[in-house]
Amino acid sequence: MRDLITEALGQLATLVIGLLLLAWWLGGPGLTAVAWGAGDRTYALGLLATWATVTALYFVASRLIRRALRARR
Repeated sequence: MRDLITEALGQLATLVIGLLLLAWWLGGPGLTAVAWGAGDRTYALGLLATWATVTALYFVASRLIRRALRARR
């Protein structure tokens, strides 16, 4: 029973992380398009630059974490 609950919670966590990543990938450019369409080009470019920076940092951090976990094994 405990294994079943652990597996279900793991699947739920994977689902939540997947939905957050999907929202991130669609939300960043989507908000930029809305701001650009409203005529605030400076804000739109700043938003897109921030989104791109955070995304790049995420990729770097995930790669470093993966390498550290592999090195521990």
